[in-house]
Amino acid sequence: MLRSLTAGIVLAFAGSRANVARTILSCAGIVVGVGALIMVVTASDFGQRFATAYSEANAGRPATLQVSVFGQITDRAAFEEDLVRAGGQDVSVYHTPSGAPQIRSGGSVVPDVQFLGVDPSLGDIRRMNMAEGRWLTEADTGSLAPVMVVNQPLADALGDLTQVQVGTDQWLDVRVVGVLESSALDLGWYSAYLLRSPASEDLLFGSSSDTGGEEGDPFAMPGSQTTYQVRIDPQDPAAQDPWGEVFTGRLASASWRWGIEDPESISAYRADYAEEVDRIIDYMSWGLMGIAVITLATGLLGVLNVGLVTVRERRRELATYRALGASRSTLFVAVVMEAVVVSLVAGVIALAGCWAAVVAGGMVLERFVPLPDGVPLNIPASGVLVGLGSAALVGLLAGIIPATRALRASVVAGLRE
Repeated sequence: MLRSLTAGIVLAFAGSRANVARTILSCAGIVVGVGALIMVVTASDFGQRFATAYSEANAGRPATLQVSVFGQITDRAAFEEDLVRAGGQDVSVYHTPSGAPQIRSGGSVVPDVQFLGVDPSLGDIRRMNMAEGRWLTEADTGSLAPVMVVNQPLADALGDLTQVQVGTDQWLDVRVVGVLESSALDLGWYSAYLLRSPASEDLLFGSSSDTGGEEGDPFAMPGSQTTYQVRIDPQDPAAQDPWGEVFTGRLASASWRWGIEDPESISAYRADYAEEVDRIIDYMSWGLMGIAVITLATGLLGVLNVGLVTVRERRRELATYRALGASRSTLFVAVVMEAVVVSLVAGVIALAGCWAAVVAGGMVLERFVPLPDGVPLNIPASGVLVGLGSAALVGLLAGIIPATRALRASVVAGLRE
């Protein structure tokens, strides 16, 4: 059997080389179909990776909730403990100062800057695409000066980031440790992420004497709304609830611990949207995959038709092989493998064309849309496997009928032609 298989493969390659024109004709439909399949798989893979990266940078990693409390929280430590008890794996304050701090560098004040008080854990909740420097760390909370990260437009407006000052009634020197690429989470064109720490307490929350905060709670916020971002386990039932009712119910059961009597004062919702985008991409991919499969089926019919014509034209050649001692299995493998070889050649041509198109497309795309780190535009391994695998399968299916007909042909009749 192994000898017949080897001999059949050798005959198949010899037949393909001897009939170059027929091989090229058979390739046309397969090239289009396989190329369409590879491009669909590539587009789907890139779309899912891009959507995930975009969602993580602009709305948070999977299962990110935004939790708001309308009312005065009397015990912030207890509230944050309950956020963890309710299922939070990473918790970060997400607070807009009630006052309007100003920011300047070298004496030039930059107007209309939106400040946001955050914790270092926001870097675990959201993908931080840093243009320069780094994100905030726990070690920064011990700094004697307020520490912040600014977005790219604000960094460009400030110029020298070593002389930045922030203040309301008086100016304070601040340390800018990083520059963040702009995202949808920026509250304005100019955005500054100020680390919650003792050094930034007055900037973010005002003094406890001015706000009526509880003595001993340096982070008691003024105003009527407190906002946090919380990342939970994606397998948590609360993650399947886009309106956050499950998570809200867990918090409401212990709201008395932090001074909230009305459960209606607590709200939460799912902030990330990668799953919804992935679902849309999947539907589109299946539709395009169907079109590609139809195109590939058309190519199969083309290879089948050429194979039938080839068997008819090569009856004398095939009969001669039989007369010289070639077994039926050897001829069957030879005819089938010839179709497989033709299809694989078409698959390789399609793969090369798709690779060139993807490389050119990636160069053009990067000029208009900055791609996130770790999200290059390339053909995934699954695209290569689907393309070459489908090409081989089409060749195998297209070669069975011609091979069967070749075996049924009379050797004597073939030699007389």
